Amino acid sequence: MTTINSVEDVIDALSGNGAVAEMTSASLTAVYNWRAAGKFPADTYLLIQDELRARGRVAPDYLWPMRQPARIMRAKKKKKPTSQTQRTA
Repeated sequence: MTTINSVEDVIDALSGNGAVAEMTSASLTAVYNWRAAGKFPADTYLLIQDELRARGRVAPDYLWPMRQPARIMRAKKKKKPTSQTQRTA
């Protein structure tokens, strides 16, 4: 499968703003905004990825900024860096 690495290229690969608007039930203005922002709303992930796969393409997950589960966020907070300075006597 071919990987498409930008929102602009994903939209173009899916036949443009109008087709993506129809596919996602979004307005044309919204799709133009996604293109300008360089990211898709999280709720479009499955719709767009499924259509890309049907066309032999995929896009990286980072094009859809999503929240992480709270348990992952808590684990990240617990892993604070420790100081490696040592006291000399």
